[in-house]
Amino acid sequence: MADVKEESKRYPLLEFEYDKGPYEKTLELSNQPGFVSYTSGNPDNYMHEGFGFSRGDDKKVLEHAVYLLKKKKSKRATLSPSELRELCDDFRHYCYCVKYADGEKAVLQDLMEAVLFYGGDKVVYEEVIDWHKDTEERPAPSTESIFDFDKLYIKMGDRFLFLENNVFAAMKFYGLAALEWSTAPLDPILCGNAGEYAVDFDEEYETLIGLAQGNPYNESYSTTLLSHYNDLLKLEYPSQMPTTLSDFTDKVRGILNHNGKSPSFHQRIALITMIVLMRKYLVPEMAQLSEDDCSSLRQSEIIEKSRFLKGTDFDALAVSAQKIGTETLSYRDYLYLAQTAHLSNLILLELKAEGTEKKIAYYTSSEVFSYMLPVKCTGEKKDRLGKLTVMHLSYMNDPNEGQTLLQTVYGDQYDTGKKDRKSLNVPYVFVKCFTPRVDYLPMWEMYGDHAKGCCLIIDWETTKNLSCAVEPTLYHVCYLRKNAKNMVLRGDNEKLAQNYKEIERQLRQLRQITKRLNKANRPYFDSLLGKVLYLFKDSSYSYEQELRVIYQTKDNILHTDGDKPWLFVQTPFPLQLDEVILGPKFPDVSTRVPYLQEQLDLMCEKTGTEKPRITLSEIDYR
Repeated sequence: MADVKEESKRYPLLEFEYDKGPYEKTLELSNQPGFVSYTSGNPDNYMHEGFGFSRGDDKKVLEHAVYLLKKKKSKRATLSPSELRELCDDFRHYCYCVKYADGEKAVLQDLMEAVLFYGGDKVVYEEVIDWHKDTEERPAPSTESIFDFDKLYIKMGDRFLFLENNVFAAMKFYGLAALEWSTAPLDPILCGNAGEYAVDFDEEYETLIGLAQGNPYNESYSTTLLSHYNDLLKLEYPSQMPTTLSDFTDKVRGILNHNGKSPSFHQRIALITMIVLMRKYLVPEMAQLSEDDCSSLRQSEIIEKSRFLKGTDFDALAVSAQKIGTETLSYRDYLYLAQTAHLSNLILLELKAEGTEKKIAYYTSSEVFSYMLPVKCTGEKKDRLGKLTVMHLSYMNDPNEGQTLLQTVYGDQYDTGKKDRKSLNVPYVFVKCFTPRVDYLPMWEMYGDHAKGCCLIIDWETTKNLSCAVEPTLYHVCYLRKNAKNMVLRGDNEKLAQNYKEIERQLRQLRQITKRLNKANRPYFDSLLGKVLYLFKDSSYSYEQELRVIYQTKDNILHTDGDKPWLFVQTPFPLQLDEVILGPKFPDVSTRVPYLQEQLDLMCEKTGTEKPRITLSEIDYR
């Protein structure tokens, strides 16, 4: 018994579970709305020109929906994809009737619940959001034509959270319950129905969404669970699992014991914090498991828990877990992949430069600099004021970007063989490069428009503090010697003097994994390295002592102007510039500085940042 208890403490995340059965009963949805009993079904197409403005259109929509629903009376019933599309169309059309014609709000709520039962949550969400936007842009509608079905939205959010552990989807529906609807003055006759659908969920939602985003709990009301959660959350990524994690999971399990009622606010908090910590600590726990002689006993738990990594930087572990036991992916290979993810996280921690580099330099041309000044940030581009553009990886000057680390850890196994056709697919990776080298001739020549540009000195610490932003994170670049006895030399990595031996050890572990891993699983291995791939360069570039921020995203991508647009993203905050150094060969200094100063003053006034100094390079260079 003692061994079992010790095992539980060693792998608390893999052990964690709670009984979902009672929640399934409490959070049950109905697929048989009340109107089914008094509405005849009709399979005919009811759409016509001017639909929604003819009397009886709402009834025709319901007749078609009833035709579909009457065929599926069982609580386990499912609709075919074509039937679900038809039901979702009926739902959209009835929404239109409620907005503009004779549809009834109570009937719409029942129809919405049936659509949610059959998996039409995306359509429901989009329809509610679209109507809410419309009500903000036009005269306020009556209370009878707004979709404030808060109790149903919360129930759907609870289903996603407690039955599927899908925090992202849960937050979307909790967010619907927190929407504020602007309505016309209440008709005294209808006042009695005004509060029938809505509940006060705003403050609760603010707390839940903050926790779901990985923020600490900062409310005045607290418990020992939340205090424990904050302590676990603020720990750096661990090389060893925190021993107190098992105590936390025990407390959460106790809170989630079902009491026969709808989930409470406290239960929602407990489960969300559990999922956040699952994403933080599951990878190191699986890596720890990989060294356990009895690790094969955990295969089912691994497959089940890996889904918590879906949508994270280690999505490949969630995807590949479903293939464990197939011809190409053995359980042992999966654990090698978990080790890879763990080592990647540890290397990121070693390379993290936040808090160590307070001021950093960015060399660029005067033209590129102008794109963050007021002259270029007007109209649709006004949100770019004072912010840096972070360009796609493809535009970097090093042809081996993203390959240096792979070449090192694969060694002779690195695939350089020619293929019939070269793949041109590129990752969605965006990189911005900085250096601690201020007013440094090689940097002026290489990146400062051959010394005719400028060097922006960024107060990175103040910038991050003003914005309260966690991302993007600033990292050191590590320089490698591919054919030397030691890959990481202190002389090449002066900013990593305390860490270079540890990085060397971690790279050797990755090299051992590549030798043992089935070649078919190399795409997973490469994917799990993530940002680390773009933080290693050949030692020939070591004079730069480069720092980087990296985005891996498909969201909020922007394009440069012109016939051949380039891709970029932006920092989410304006920069605090400490100094703008003009290059040794900056043209027409005396005539251009007044305009530059005026633009900088205006930029700082609008962004709320301090005005930087404008100086001239001390380098004598022709």
